[in-house]
Amino acid sequence: MKWTRFKIIGPKPKPIKLPAQPSPERFSALQSEASRAAKVRSKFGELPEYMGLSQKSIGQLATESYAIKAENRTFFGKLKKEIKSSRSRTASGIKSLRSQGKKIKPRSLKVAKSKGAMKAYGEATKQSESVFKRIMEKYTGRSKSSSFKKSVKMPSKEPYSLDTREVQYLKKVKRDWGY
Repeated sequence: MKWTRFKIIGPKPKPIKLPAQPSPERFSALQSEASRAAKVRSKFGELPEYMGLSQKSIGQLATESYAIKAENRTFFGKLKKEIKSSRSRTASGIKSLRSQGKKIKPRSLKVAKSKGAMKAYGEATKQSESVFKRIMEKYTGRSKSSSFKKSVKMPSKEPYSLDTREVQYLKKVKRDWGY
């Protein structure tokens, strides 16, 4: 194809098809909210509105109840399975050590079993928490962590200062009292 000053000489260029543009977020959010409401309706049926609770809050309560049941079912199933596999690994390791003629102390055996049990507990907890989160996200659209999730706040890295007024006052009071 050649370009001249006023016209194109050669075959006509093919039209370029542009891909479809994404829809605005607000419309997709409304559609996803409607689909979530339909999922709740299909799972739990029509939920009655009573005692001043809206359909949405009742759906959230029903979803949370269902998620807790599913979480517990997953936790105990996974825990049983993981402990069984852990015990079989421990037993095969002990058999191989005994076949080599090594003696196993009862204390080390107990430590090995408890270590496997703790590992199994961690795996079961992690999987059950993910099940809870996934169900809450699916039916309510909001991610909520499990009520059984263990969350520990780390202590601050700053050491407790002995220069604070309160500490100085307590020292003075104790000194005055004769301590």
